[in-house]
Amino acid sequence: MSGFGIFFYSVLAQLRFLKTLVVYLYKKGGVQMNPQEELHLLYLRLKEEEPSVARGEALWAIFEETADDSLRFLSLWTFSQNQFDLGHFRSFLVSFTLLMEWIRKDEMTLTPKQELDLYWNYKSYLIYMAEQEDVTVSLLEEDLDRFIDFCDAHGFIRTRDYISFMVYSKLGDEEQADHYLSEWVDAPSDELSDCPSCEAFSRMTYAIERGFEDRALLLYAALRHERGCSRMPDQAHPYILPLFLSRKKERFDWSERLIEEVKRGETLFTGGDEPYHLYAKMYYDTNYTWSMEEKKQLIPFLTDRGYLQFLLAHYAFAHRQSLGEEASYLAALRTNLYEIAQSLDRRIEGVFYLNLVERELKRITQFVA
Repeated sequence: MSGFGIFFYSVLAQLRFLKTLVVYLYKKGGVQMNPQEELHLLYLRLKEEEPSVARGEALWAIFEETADDSLRFLSLWTFSQNQFDLGHFRSFLVSFTLLMEWIRKDEMTLTPKQELDLYWNYKSYLIYMAEQEDVTVSLLEEDLDRFIDFCDAHGFIRTRDYISFMVYSKLGDEEQADHYLSEWVDAPSDELSDCPSCEAFSRMTYAIERGFEDRALLLYAALRHERGCSRMPDQAHPYILPLFLSRKKERFDWSERLIEEVKRGETLFTGGDEPYHLYAKMYYDTNYTWSMEEKKQLIPFLTDRGYLQFLLAHYAFAHRQSLGEEASYLAALRTNLYEIAQSLDRRIEGVFYLNLVERELKRITQFVA
């Protein structure tokens, strides 16, 4: 925790300047404020700003400076939302893990609307925690049970089973994931449900990871026509593109259109989404080059599952550069991929991610040149 907090101390000077400015303006108007009021006013202003790195830094500084527990909770919560919106998934997890200390102790005083918003973020916390190899299944299921209790108390049956599906699919527990998939698809929507296109996206990515390619393509085709949030279908394009192009003899007429859609949406998704764009790029841009040094700044944003995808993209690039030769660097990358896949699988003693890596390495060998 302390190391993560130290990362943001460089912005305290900016925060103090803002506080000084606020105090000056209020004194000019004949209003006196104590330091906690100043911080609260800053929080209210930052809460309305668009997500940005600077906004996140200022929110974190408020969290560290304030002595007001309520403001600490609110600034940390808004910080976690900011990090998620930026695609900085690992810092989102770090901050929401701290929030869980309040949630587990039931120490918050929230309006019904705030509580609903908090549990909306809780959904993302559960999903991305399930992408971390060092999170125990027992802890994850404990937090999932707390989420399920909330859903049961409010009648959010579809959301309860959907998030259970997502958690177990990320764990690689195919039996449990399939069970909850069969439960949530027919349940009525509720206030905490994802939009239809986001739900279709989750089914599509699960089908890709299971190796159910025909099902994934059908789900993608349906997703393109779903009505939902602004992230879809743009977010789905790079996920399906490698699979799509590796079967282009069957569906060649859509290839160029899909490539253009991937390119158009690339700038919309950064941070933790970027490995999927990097991997897709290896299938359609033969002139694209990058180095591990160039992309190192991505790694702190990624979950372990995201890092696995990052290494698949790096392997595809290295394979292209070596023209398929069995170079020692490729062998080292393969070893790293297997180690990460096995660490993710070890949580339930499965082979879900190992099978995924083997399928994608075969696809790279056949279609990345």
